[in-house]
Amino acid sequence: MKGFKRLILLGIILVLLTPVFGLTKNDDEMDLMLGILRDTGASFVESDIALGGVILDRFIDEEELLKLGNHIKDEMNIMGTLTDYDLNQCLQLGHKHYSQKLTKDEGLNQLVIQGMDSLGNIVTISISSYEVEGYPGETSLFINLINNNHFVKNNDIILKVDNIFQRYDKMMNVTKCIVGTIDGRIDIDESEDKVLKSARKFRGRVVESYKEEGVLSLSMFTPYIDEYIYTGTRKMNLNIAVNYNECEDKTYVWIGTPIITIGY
Repeated sequence: MKGFKRLILLGIILVLLTPVFGLTKNDDEMDLMLGILRDTGASFVESDIALGGVILDRFIDEEELLKLGNHIKDEMNIMGTLTDYDLNQCLQLGHKHYSQKLTKDEGLNQLVIQGMDSLGNIVTISISSYEVEGYPGETSLFINLINNNHFVKNNDIILKVDNIFQRYDKMMNVTKCIVGTIDGRIDIDESEDKVLKSARKFRGRVVESYKEEGVLSLSMFTPYIDEYIYTGTRKMNLNIAVNYNECEDKTYVWIGTPIITIGY
């Protein structure tokens, strides 16, 4: 499994460092992803959107960090206040509360805000500012949204966050993922056959594949999704993973574009 963990880490690094090209047709893209999920026999569980990148080419102090975080919280319509709330506790879903945690270390200031927006998305805002001697440092912003329904207004959310990055003249990376489950353990070879059969519908071709100890990961490229990243010299814009959870006795299916950045 060590090789698999390195593969996940490499994928996350690719997303953070590689520009995303093109503009995605969000409704068509979501239909494509849901179609693959249905073809595997999985039932929809949740949607996940991750938006972010470097926002400032310098280190910021605690005061500026808190001011920036509060401004973004308001822009994302995170509701309510709850002071001195421990982020390690469970988020009080359904309540108009948000949690806030500030971390200060040598050369690092980080603010994490978590709550719910007006659409019922669980929103996590993470702002990290790094300082290195002899270097002005940098500040990055990442916003993650999770919903147990399909994102019906995800384009509006993406545009809202993109406007934040445009104000700082920076480019935003976007990754999207849907998660589904199948009761019981599903044969990995059977799952792979289903995914490949589904991929033929949208001219998907496998760029990289990984299969070991009941885990399947396929990186693909399809012309039906406009955005893509590079892995080496090859384009990829779709990542599909299957893994069995023994504790829950369920097989999980993740479908992400251009890559899956949540743990599986």
